[in-house]
Amino acid sequence: SVIFQEPMTSLNPVFTIKKQLSEPLMIHQGMSAKQAAEKAREMLASVHIPNPDAVLRQYPHQLSGGMRQRVMIAMALACKPDILIADEPTTALDVTIQAQILKLMNELQRENGTSILFITHDLGVINEMADDVVVMYCGQAVEQAPAKTIFSDCEYSHPYTEGLMNSIPRLNDTRTKLDPIPGAVPHPLALPKGCKFAPRCKYCTQKCIDEEPALFPVTGDQLIRCHYPSKAERRSAEHEKIVVHH
Repeated sequence: SVIFQEPMTSLNPVFTIKKQLSEPLMIHQGMSAKQAAEKAREMLASVHIPNPDAVLRQYPHQLSGGMRQRVMIAMALACKPDILIADEPTTALDVTIQAQILKLMNELQRENGTSILFITHDLGVINEMADDVVVMYCGQAVEQAPAKTIFSDCEYSHPYTEGLMNSIPRLNDTRTKLDPIPGAVPHPLALPKGCKFAPRCKYCTQKCIDEEPALFPVTGDQLIRCHYPSKAERRSAEHEKIVVHH
């Protein structure tokens, strides 16, 4: 099942919440209208919506953004999916509501045993929600590892992952300026020949420009798409560039 990115427009404005929650239950679970309505009420209660009977009679425009997102979560979980795809589910919500939605999703994941594929650009959300992380760039997986590895200062990392981590502020940060990743994502119809991140990478060598790296394991549970996945290899590559330049 899927939770879409924009709760404000993902629900059909001309049908009540009851109609939209009941329909998938009747189609996929074979419930009667009465059974589906009762199950819909239970699902709204499970996502902590107060007075679910009143909400069932309402239309989407009568609900706040946070309430609509709770309805979307209830709808997505109604048929008890094994996998739930959450596509930027908190993007349009303020920070307080976002925290409530993330807490709710964690609770429901534990209760239902549903695996969640969480798609987001928010590193804070990733750190809070994820067990395992896949970092994507230009439609490719450039790094795959446990979340604790991604957010630690380990020997191995993809330069894009490193750039993402360096571009966010931290409470104990002593830097006066953040370190943004230079350049921009290339056009999908004009991708570089070699590594897709090469034009923006400070460790780039001629090999990176000419040859596209494969995604390969650097440790038991970490895969990286880079010719120089370790700090030691990058220092060596930097030295080679200096020698060639001189």
